[in-house]
Amino acid sequence: MGVLLLPSLSDGFVCLGGGSAISAEQRLKTSVNNRLAAGSANGISPPRRSLLFAMSCCVLCVLGSSAAARADGTAYYINNQAGSNCSDGGPHTLAQPWCSFAPANKIRSFLPGDQILLARGGSWNQELSLTGRGSATEPITLGAYGSGGNPKILRNQQISDLCVLLTDASYWKISDLEVGRASVGILMHYTQLFNNGISISNIYAHDNKGIWGGYSTEYAVRHHVRDPFATSLNINLSSGILFNVASYLTYWNSQYVLRDVTVSNVRGTNNLDSVAFDAEADTIDNQDGHNAFQNVTLKGLFLSSDNAGSSKAYEAAGLGCSDSLRLLGMTNVTVMNSVMFEEAGCRTGSGTAAVIVGRVSHVTFVNNIIFGVPSTGSPDETGIDFEWSEDHVALQSNLFAANAGPGVEILNIHPGDHSIELDFDGNTFAQNANAYRPGAASVWEENKGRGFATPAGKIRNNLYFEPHGRFFSGRRIGSIASVGNLQTTLTANYAAEQFSATQGKNQWRYLYQTPDSIWAEMPHYSATDIGAWEAKPGQYVSAFTMAPGGCTAGCEVSGVARVWVAVHPGTISIRGLVVAAGGESGTSVSAAINLVSGRNVIPIWPNQGGRPLIESPNQPGLATDVDNVQVAAGDTIRFEVHGNGSSASDAVSWTPSIGYVTNKP
Repeated sequence: MGVLLLPSLSDGFVCLGGGSAISAEQRLKTSVNNRLAAGSANGISPPRRSLLFAMSCCVLCVLGSSAAARADGTAYYINNQAGSNCSDGGPHTLAQPWCSFAPANKIRSFLPGDQILLARGGSWNQELSLTGRGSATEPITLGAYGSGGNPKILRNQQISDLCVLLTDASYWKISDLEVGRASVGILMHYTQLFNNGISISNIYAHDNKGIWGGYSTEYAVRHHVRDPFATSLNINLSSGILFNVASYLTYWNSQYVLRDVTVSNVRGTNNLDSVAFDAEADTIDNQDGHNAFQNVTLKGLFLSSDNAGSSKAYEAAGLGCSDSLRLLGMTNVTVMNSVMFEEAGCRTGSGTAAVIVGRVSHVTFVNNIIFGVPSTGSPDETGIDFEWSEDHVALQSNLFAANAGPGVEILNIHPGDHSIELDFDGNTFAQNANAYRPGAASVWEENKGRGFATPAGKIRNNLYFEPHGRFFSGRRIGSIASVGNLQTTLTANYAAEQFSATQGKNQWRYLYQTPDSIWAEMPHYSATDIGAWEAKPGQYVSAFTMAPGGCTAGCEVSGVARVWVAVHPGTISIRGLVVAAGGESGTSVSAAINLVSGRNVIPIWPNQGGRPLIESPNQPGLATDVDNVQVAAGDTIRFEVHGNGSSASDAVSWTPSIGYVTNKP
C-alpha cells in the first residue's frame, strides 16, 4: 500500500501503524498549540483554522506489501526473528534465511535483478554495506518481505554508526525501511562518475545525528580537527538519507555523478538533516558544480522537528542543526507535495532554515508546505535559504507560514555568487518573521554590496498576510520584478494545509459526480487505505492530490472536486498550480474552476471556458490564478477535475489558495 497520510476524526492526522509516530504527532500538536496561544496573547490574530494541517496531519505510516522474488536475479532473504529457522551459513531462502547482515556484506557486488529482502517485524543493530550496479530493466532491490511492521535498522547513536551504506549504487530500488540512531540512516556514497537510476520510497528516518560541518562531539568545532570517520566518507552533516560524493572525486561541468533519482514518501524526524544531496565543490573547469546530481524528483516528504543539536553534549561541541532538506550541487530538480515543519530547532551561529539550496540550476518547488521554523536566536530562521549560486529556481503555489524569520531568504553574500532567473509565483505567505525580522516577512534579500551578485527574476502573483513586516525588502531586491502580489485581509485558505476528515471543516468540502451528473459529497473517508475522501477506489481527493474516476464520452460523470465555501461577502483572489502527479504516460485529466451562487454555475477558470487537459507527465503545469471574484456568503468555489474520456484517468497535484483581498491587481 505504500506510505499513507492518515487523518484522524478530530484535528489533523494520526498514524495507525505504531506508537512512535503517534508520540511525534502529539509533540507537533503541543508545539503548534503553544505557538498559536502565544501569538494570540501577543495580539497576533491566528488564522481561522489550524495553520497546521502540516504538522498534525502528515504523520506517515508504512504498510507496504510483500516483495516477491523475481526469476531474473537472486533473492537474499534475511530474518532474525524467533521461528525463522535462520542461519548465516544457510541458503538465504524463505525456508532458511540469513540471520544477520554479515553474509550480505561479504558479497563483493550485487547483480542486476538481485533482491536483498529484510523480514517485516525484524530489527537489526548492524550496518548493511552494499554495492552493485543493476540495469534500467533489472534494478537491484533492497526492501521488505512478509507481514508486519517494516524492518528496522536501529544503531547505538555512535559517530561511526551507519544503517545502510551503498557505494557507487546504480539502478537500485530501496523501500520499506525504518532507519535510525545513526550518523546517517541511508548513505548513498559515490566515488565514481556516471551513475543512474536510484529510487527510494517509504522510509521512516529518525534520530540520525552526530556530525555537523564534519565535526562531532569527540572532535569539537573549537579544536579545528574534523572527525576522521566523517572525513573518510566526506560526511558534512548527518542525515536520514544522504547522497554525497567522495572528497577526491573530480568532474567537469559536462559530467555528472548521479542521474535520475526519485525520493518519495519519506518521513523524517529528529535528524540533523532528514534528506540531503551534498556536493559542494567547483568543477575542475571552475564552474559552480551544480551538475553533480541531475534529474531528481522529491515528493511526499514529511519532515518535522529536525533538531538533532538539542543535546547538551552536542551544543558543548559547537555543533548545530542548520536545515532539514539540503539541496547542493543539483540540476533539474522538482520538490512537490511535501511538508516541512518545525525544522532546524536549535541555535546555530551560521543560521537556520527548513530548506537550503546552493549550486543549483533549474529547480522547482511546487505545492509544498514550509511551516514553523522555530525561534532559536539564530540568524536566518527562514523557510528556504538561497545560499549560493542559484539559477532558474521557481517557487510555485507553496505555503510559507509562521516561520520565525522570513519565508524566503536570498543571500548574495559570497564572492562569485549569482542568483538569477528566480521566479516566485502564486505562493501564499502568512505570519512569517514572527521572531527574527531582518526587514521583510515574506521575501528578504541580503547583499554585502558592491562586488557581490545582484539578484534577478520575478516575484509575481503571490498572496500574503504579514503583520510582522513588509512583503519583500532588501538591499538589491529592487532588481527583481514585482507584479500582481496581493495582500489578503487574513491568512488565505490553503487547501492542503486545511484538508480534513470532516466535510465542511475549514471552509472546505469534497465532492464527486454521481452517475446522473449531480455533484454530491463524497460518502467515505478512508483513513486506512489512501488517506482521502473517496467515491470509489481510484476516485478520490486527498490533501495534495485529486483523481477522477474513469469515464467515457462527455465525462460529465466521475469527476471530483474540492469546494471552498465563502463565509462572508467580498472580493477574493485564487492562486494555484495544477500539475500531473500520477506519471502514467498516455493518460490525462481536465480541470476547471466554477463559482456556484444559488442555482447559477459561473465558469471563472479558464476565462475562455472549457476544461484544459493536464497531460501526464506535464511539467510545469497550469497556473489557475483568478482575481476580482465577487462572492456572497454561502457561495462556493468548485475546483473540478475530470477524466479524459477513456476508461483510465490520472491524478493531479492541486492545492489552491483563496484569500479575501482589499486591493485589486
